[in-house]
Amino acid sequence: MSSAIEPDSDLSDDIIVDYLKAEPDFFQRNAHLLSELNLPHESGQATSLIERQVAILRERNMQMRRRMNDLLQAAKDNDELFGKTRTLTLELLNVHSWQELNEVLATYVLADFQADFVCCHLANLPVFLDHLVSHDGEMPHLRFTGNNVPVCTTLRMEELGELFPVQTHDVDGSAVLAPLFWEDGEGCLAIGSREIDRFTSDMDTLFVRYIGEVLSRVIQRLAS
Repeated sequence: MSSAIEPDSDLSDDIIVDYLKAEPDFFQRNAHLLSELNLPHESGQATSLIERQVAILRERNMQMRRRMNDLLQAAKDNDELFGKTRTLTLELLNVHSWQELNEVLATYVLADFQADFVCCHLANLPVFLDHLVSHDGEMPHLRFTGNNVPVCTTLRMEELGELFPVQTHDVDGSAVLAPLFWEDGEGCLAIGSREIDRFTSDMDTLFVRYIGEVLSRVIQRLAS
């Protein structure tokens, strides 16, 4: 003869849930129930409520660890990027000629920022070097930077050729474009890659915006 008690047909799940919410210490007062309640597992086996709670807490702990690791990695990456930006800024402040600026862009942008291409486009300035290009007409970056803020974008081969005319291009790629502004002039710092996913639209452009502001001041000084 079974000793099981038939559940009250008037006792709905909502009533039980509301009661447990109102009595959060119910299972503390009736701790023996935790080992008697079984929950079905994905494998078909039954586990006690305590085991289920431990498993849930373990999974939450793993998720928190993953999030913490992601945050630590992001902080490490930002710290490294800040160091490279600081070094580049100090070198730019020591520039006293267009040739020196050309060398700084080649040395510090290409090497430290792991880029394949770099070119600074200038409007109406008599400068024609490997990484400094002057334009009398419309500059090639304007179709991508209509709102005058840095953008990251993928580029076709012919677009890479317009933005980085010194090199030859046989594959599509990507670039970050930072508009430059100085007294009576404007331009663009273009940093490019042969990898289409190197510079993507969801990337943060805070550091390159800062570099663009410093570079604009340097260009203003050299153009005066």
